[in-house]
Amino acid sequence: MPRRNGLAACFAVRAGGARFPASSSLGRTLLLAGASILPSLAAAQAQDAAASAWTSLRQTEISGSLMYFQRNRERYRIDEDRFGVNLRHQTLQGKIDLSTPYFLDGSLGVDMGVFATTDLGNSAGAPDHEISFFPWRTPWSPDWSRRDARGGFSLYRAHLKLRRATGDGLWWGKLGYFQPQGPGVLGVNWSLMPGTFVGAESGIDRGAFSLAGAYVTRYKAPWFKRAYAFLDDEKRDAGPLWSLGLRYTPQPGVSAEVAYGEAPGYLRSGHLKLKYERDGRYLSYQLYLMGDRDDSGSLNDHYDGAWASQHYLAFARTFSPWLFKAEFTHTRAPSSAPWHRGYFAYRLSGWYGGVKGAYEPWWDNRSDWNHNRESAAFLSLSRKLDDWGLPGLTAGVSAARGWGGKVYGVSETLREKAWSVDLACAVTSGVLKDATLSLHYTHYDNRTRQPSWTGFKNLFQDERDLKVLLTVPWKL
Repeated sequence: MPRRNGLAACFAVRAGGARFPASSSLGRTLLLAGASILPSLAAAQAQDAAASAWTSLRQTEISGSLMYFQRNRERYRIDEDRFGVNLRHQTLQGKIDLSTPYFLDGSLGVDMGVFATTDLGNSAGAPDHEISFFPWRTPWSPDWSRRDARGGFSLYRAHLKLRRATGDGLWWGKLGYFQPQGPGVLGVNWSLMPGTFVGAESGIDRGAFSLAGAYVTRYKAPWFKRAYAFLDDEKRDAGPLWSLGLRYTPQPGVSAEVAYGEAPGYLRSGHLKLKYERDGRYLSYQLYLMGDRDDSGSLNDHYDGAWASQHYLAFARTFSPWLFKAEFTHTRAPSSAPWHRGYFAYRLSGWYGGVKGAYEPWWDNRSDWNHNRESAAFLSLSRKLDDWGLPGLTAGVSAARGWGGKVYGVSETLREKAWSVDLACAVTSGVLKDATLSLHYTHYDNRTRQPSWTGFKNLFQDERDLKVLLTVPWKL
């Protein structure tokens, strides 16, 4: 029997249960066949993968919009006993969004978005009108000697999106610059564009349950170009932030959500949201909580006691072509010293634009209606006018009233009210299909004699405010 070398002895080919040495005639034949076939198979697999990737790339969605925004706002000046111009600007803004499908067996994709903005006019000299960029880098470094907002570009979305089926559930995640999607306490500020977190969010949806968590190191309100770290009221590091939320949806239109999050050693927040939506009816009760970790009388001591709260009730009824809404809030933000805020803001930051919470009440009647002990009610009624031969046109009115607010150092009880008129038109066909034009006018009345931002720290004096927005979307 011929002697085999070491390599031939340890390398053999199996075929039909038999074992053939590589040095045998059949073994050499099989090896040569495998050597010729394997590269072909690898090349074919590579070609299939490349073809699949190319097909996916061709399915990438590229879209955007061009927006024109104009605002004329007058505010009452107590010291001069007259209204004066507060905002008067015209701003052009555009965005481009890119969203790939999921690659690698549907597990990995990319979302990106950038927007640009420029003022066409800003005769009131307001650098902080929130549509263009503030002329300072962060919320903690304002320079009020500057009188013009800045134009330019900003990246507001750039993240990996991940997903994977897990039995009867789905795991998903985001990593990079993103807007939160799962249950939790983190939300974003809005101008015409959303704010942006830097970090990671992950969740799992299984049956009726959705669980999500987020860990973020930086944030960017839409009126700043670049993201910044989290700071407390004494401008010390207050990050990173974390959030955890759970949503239970036993049937479509019925849900319960709880969430909690912290800026460690600084602020904490939580909420409960109960919702019912069926047959054109919407009902919701929501409880929002904010707490600080400081009782020393420093700037970080926001409230007298452990927690501030806001209760929110909402009802909506659609009876086509009408939509009716009725909402109510009651706020407790205990205030017994000059350093206390005296108002409720659902965010893990004491600075406007520092971060935002997942807060739903929005009445678009100027005030936030959120001072200590204040109750507030809101009513709105809108109608689509398609049946009047005006397709795409909607008109509406709304009104809000707040009462009972009490804060430290002010003998007056807060009373405020506002009313608004809305007119919106959507193009229903043609080249400009889905383009919209909206007009919103608000008349706000502060019944106290406190100057703006004084006494009631989150409140301004009477206003007359007109907003015009034209949006033209596009898609490749």
